[in-house]
Amino acid sequence: MLTVAGVDESGRASDDASSQGVTIGVAAPSVDLVSVVPGGGYVLWDGTSGSTPIVAGAVALVRAAHPELSAADVIQRIIATARDRGARGDDPIYGYGLLDANAAVNADVPTVKANPLGSLKDWVALHRPADAATGPVWTSRVPMPSTAPAPHVRDPVGVLLPSPTTLRLVGIPALVVLLALFVAVGFVVGTVRYFGGRRSR
Repeated sequence: MLTVAGVDESGRASDDASSQGVTIGVAAPSVDLVSVVPGGGYVLWDGTSGSTPIVAGAVALVRAAHPELSAADVIQRIIATARDRGARGDDPIYGYGLLDANAAVNADVPTVKANPLGSLKDWVALHRPADAATGPVWTSRVPMPSTAPAPHVRDPVGVLLPSPTTLRLVGIPALVVLLALFVAVGFVVGTVRYFGGRRSR
């Protein structure tokens, strides 16, 4: 399993289209992604449900170029060639960094004997144990913090003002509708005044 985080156009972790956690392996674009819709046509959308298939596509390229590799080796290639972001090394926001599909396919990466991200079975046993008293001891790839992380402070301007995506998808159509309505009302008022003035003569 390879968990994916999302970044915006500048390569920064997206406030609205990503998540954090010690299981994050790599980050990929999750903002202003182009998708097809049923019946034809395209839409822009945000979310890690878009960044995950981007990483899956890179995995497919690695598998096509190196069919002899195990799943653990493919994951190793993805995370070993990722471009580091955020805190140095592995971190809960970007994982090992931004996906670099070209490097994942072409770089010289040593093979591994086990999944470099650890065992999903151990993760489930740690976070969802049936019996906490008998659960296994977890050896994490990332030391667990002793204190809660500082809360993320959102920029109030970013909350009050619409994003460029919102302006593009909602603001422009709304402006066109309001402009058409203004022209229509102006036309009706002008027509009424014109014919009303002629009758009074």
